[in-house]
Amino acid sequence: MVIAIIGVLIALLLPAVQQAREAARRMSCTNQQKQIGLAMHNYHDTFGSFAPAAVWLGTGTSPETVRNDDWGATWALMILPFLEQNNLYDQYDFGVVARDSTNNQVTRQRPDAFLCPSHPEVTTRVTHDFDGFAKTNYAASLGGCRQLPLADFNNSARKGAFSVVGQYGAKFRDMTDGTSNSVILSEIMIISHTGDDRGAWGFGTGATFNGRSSATSPEIIMTPNTKNRMDASNYSGNTTTQTVFGFNSNPDSTNGGVAARSFHPGGVIMCLGDASCRFVSETIDQTTYVNALSIADGNATTLP
Repeated sequence: MVIAIIGVLIALLLPAVQQAREAARRMSCTNQQKQIGLAMHNYHDTFGSFAPAAVWLGTGTSPETVRNDDWGATWALMILPFLEQNNLYDQYDFGVVARDSTNNQVTRQRPDAFLCPSHPEVTTRVTHDFDGFAKTNYAASLGGCRQLPLADFNNSARKGAFSVVGQYGAKFRDMTDGTSNSVILSEIMIISHTGDDRGAWGFGTGATFNGRSSATSPEIIMTPNTKNRMDASNYSGNTTTQTVFGFNSNPDSTNGGVAARSFHPGGVIMCLGDASCRFVSETIDQTTYVNALSIADGNATTLP
């Protein structure tokens, strides 16, 4: 009888304990995104704009693909000094490509500042024709757009605070919808797949997310925690076993994207341009969501 009573008590207490732990993890995740947002602000104060999503070290105009050896540093590498990560920053050579063996000694690491405590640990690195890119959870917003087309970057109705192909980080004055109405950072889910670059904080599109995908037809708005079959980062893995967020689509598509996703029940945590953070429900209205990702579409949408 005593054992039965203890069993019942444990069964009653366990959900409460799990909820308390998740509440603590969610608070920690919010705090970490807040610190990244402030680091982005400090970078802006120093250099006059946010860090570009990625830098292309080739000649001419950057290609609308990241399957290219000439991509250099990402926004996440450039803000390291403002996150008190000077040791990592000083080891990185910004004058050479990210795939350089010296730089890989940095990008193989997983800074705690970029890891959501609710996300299961993923130690698998991207090893698709190279090695050295560890995966983390926080991603800069490319806007209410597809991931790579330059036309979307040049479209004010879709343009976000960052761009890979545009090698762009916004100035505050670019955010005409208001910094408090524009998303700059969120969470993404990552998987143990050596050919999948989502979350690869030191490489190209790895540490970015966006709001639309035309990897399937018609074009789809990717609201938080969507499970639709639409992810199409250039290095997304073609595996049909990832039940967490559905099947993956064509990794060679330049019209795809990566959705904001998290292991927080019901939604994701996002950081706005004023460095404040919000929990955004997975049931958010699609139009409201893409308006919040776009920094100059004329819709000063406040996230609910």
